[in-house]
Amino acid sequence: MTRPFRFAVTALPVPQLGDWAAYARSVEDDGFDALLLPENYPMPDGMTSAALALGATSRIEVATFVLASPLHDPRHVAWQAHSLGITSGGRFRFGIGTGRPDVAGDTAALGVPFGTGPERLARVAETLDALTALDGAGHTPVLIAAGGPKALALARERADTVALATPPDTTDERLAALTAPLRDRVELACSVFAVNGLAPDYVRQFIGTDLDALRAVDCPALLDGSVDEICETLIRRREEYGFSLIALAGHTVAAMRPVVERLAGA
Repeated sequence: MTRPFRFAVTALPVPQLGDWAAYARSVEDDGFDALLLPENYPMPDGMTSAALALGATSRIEVATFVLASPLHDPRHVAWQAHSLGITSGGRFRFGIGTGRPDVAGDTAALGVPFGTGPERLARVAETLDALTALDGAGHTPVLIAAGGPKALALARERADTVALATPPDTTDERLAALTAPLRDRVELACSVFAVNGLAPDYVRQFIGTDLDALRAVDCPALLDGSVDEICETLIRRREEYGFSLIALAGHTVAAMRPVVERLAGA
């Protein structure tokens, strides 16, 4: 199944963005399909930030990208997600995963257990069960970040959108193998962190400093070339891996705007 391209901006309320409501409206006014909200303690939490963004906009989808299951009580956060879905007219997408390894520091700061990998994944499933019970005949769209086989199996069955939680140096052969069971069932998301080598220090810490090595494995976080070449790369990656939701880091938006104008909805 070939899904149309959707483009999103990944951001969270930080002082340099200015007024958060105004920023959310600017993303909508720029024609993007979605605003995706990471969650990093002690920055503003994802659910509060999503509520404010939804209240400030009227068209775009707003999603948590993603909540870490050990930081949230399953039944309470499911209640919040269901409430945001209802009050926004279905514009909220609930993103959840087991959490990056550094979330262990967040759980320590908050005085809650990090848990083992299986325990964190069980909390994801428990949260989705609670959300389904609240939704009844309705459905709050779900995004799951997953990398391991058990998490990917859960995502295949329960998610509407899947963000692959794989290392930046994952090979193209491995990406193809991971996405093959998913692409006909769910929307697949990939994050773009560098366009033509532009990658701030915090991004390089995350994806690594050797961009050439990542280019060699067709890392989806990197895009290079002219507008035509970048469009061709995104179309090829959609054909090979299924990536159709393209999540742009804020510093890439200006460079990617012509690409978004050309490919959005195509």
